[in-house]
Amino acid sequence: MMPQNVMVVDGWQGHYVEETHIEAEVLGPEVNVSLVRVDDPGELEGNIDEADVVISWHTVPLTAQTLSKLKHCAGIVRAAVGFDNIDIRYAAKRGIPVCNVPDYGTEEVADHTIALILGGVRQLKNLDQHVRNGGWDWRAIGAPPRLRGITLGIVGFGRIGMAVARRAQVFGIDVGFFDPYVPHGIDKSTGTRRFNSLESLISTCEIISLHVPLSEETRHMIGPKQFDLMRGAILVNTARGPLIDENALVMALESSSLDLVALDVLEREPEIPVELLNSSKSVLTPHAAFFSQAVLPELRQKAAQAAYRLLRNEAEPNIVNGVLTGRSGQYVKSGQSE
Repeated sequence: MMPQNVMVVDGWQGHYVEETHIEAEVLGPEVNVSLVRVDDPGELEGNIDEADVVISWHTVPLTAQTLSKLKHCAGIVRAAVGFDNIDIRYAAKRGIPVCNVPDYGTEEVADHTIALILGGVRQLKNLDQHVRNGGWDWRAIGAPPRLRGITLGIVGFGRIGMAVARRAQVFGIDVGFFDPYVPHGIDKSTGTRRFNSLESLISTCEIISLHVPLSEETRHMIGPKQFDLMRGAILVNTARGPLIDENALVMALESSSLDLVALDVLEREPEIPVELLNSSKSVLTPHAAFFSQAVLPELRQKAAQAAYRLLRNEAEPNIVNGVLTGRSGQYVKSGQSE
């Protein structure tokens, strides 16, 4: 029997994987594990054609052209929650299952989201700048609202959205959500309010936090129309940058629509619009919400375990493109929230 090949695809800039000993340990000695590091998807041609499974890191696109070169691929694992860098429809046409790893980093992203919310409400950025500039006046905090009773609207009520809700409720924050993919009754079991439209949530809530995957449905879901409905809101995004139309965001920062925008992700990261950099109403972190010391080993192990199941055509519970595996395979609808 010929040895099987698992190709780990990562980028050069901001890369995650230095070597492959974690993957090799999970997959066993009968599987060859190779690290392929590129920044341009065109560089993948000839390097992953023989892959039995591809583990996709970073944002290196796996386009239809790249996927067409795969000779006998049993599956693709996106080592993340989001999978917008993979042409999942083309993969499905070729019968290649694509799965993600939805159950890692939930605590970290939820914690980071709450940190951005608390920092925004309590004006930590401006207070820090005030002190560094030689000030020492408590009135520099402005007129922040009391946390208890403030309204938080969560867009996307999946694992992370629910984790954010639980944390926010500890502070006495009133939590609502909009998510058409979540069954009715979740609001009752979580002590939250269900909004039937994005617009009703935006026009009602003082804080808005985004927790949906990037898809055709969600790209630029926050644009000019949505900003017009905001009245001095705090907008937080720890999901995907292109959920927000950055041109509309820049205009909103110059109006009364937003008190603050707190972003861990950008539409064309790491490119940052100069208006965001220079705005006193923006807080920016470098796509770090997912990370803690425990996260990368956990994620690498889970991605390798998914690759192991795909190699053996076992049931994989996290398929995102409808190509079932094993006798009892399941798949996750791509519209579901993070």
